Amino acid sequence: MARYPERPLSLYVHIPFCHKLCYFCGCNKIVTRQQHKADQYLDALEQEIRHRAPLFADRHVSQLHWGGGTPTYLNKAQISRLMTLLRENFHFNTDAEISIEVDPREIELDVLDHLRAEGFNRLSMGVQDFNKEVQRLVNREQDEEFIFALLNHARDIGFTSTNIDLIYGLPKQTPESFA
Repeated sequence: MARYPERPLSLYVHIPFCHKLCYFCGCNKIVTRQQHKADQYLDALEQEIRHRAPLFADRHVSQLHWGGGTPTYLNKAQISRLMTLLRENFHFNTDAEISIEVDPREIELDVLDHLRAEGFNRLSMGVQDFNKEVQRLVNREQDEEFIFALLNHARDIGFTSTNIDLIYGLPKQTPESFA
């Protein structure tokens, strides 16, 4: 690992927790409403980071991505705890892309403000489909108006990159409905 100190480092942090199961999901996940489980996970993640980070001491992070599960399952204090841990153990480029996946059913506008304050600059929103019947069949019903409010708010507060994830091949989708 020390052979290539000039190469940038990309980090992925998996947050496996979800409040609700999406029927299409094949991700490594834990469906629970017991928030203390996230603290236990962060304790273990802290040990892993402190153990592994020295291997990359001469590398600079150009990308950080939080995926899941649902990374915003974490509350604001847990988000801050993990970002502090990462910043204490890795060297971040000043222009690093810091990205997070969000579930529009599980986030409030003020959480976006907190994410931005913690340095996140890219937002990936798991919409999957806008069709209400498809959403119901995959257990992922969400408010389209709120999705656009989230995207607009993210842009307004300085997220430099936003995207929505769509999945093709869900039940009751057709080429016409997906277009």
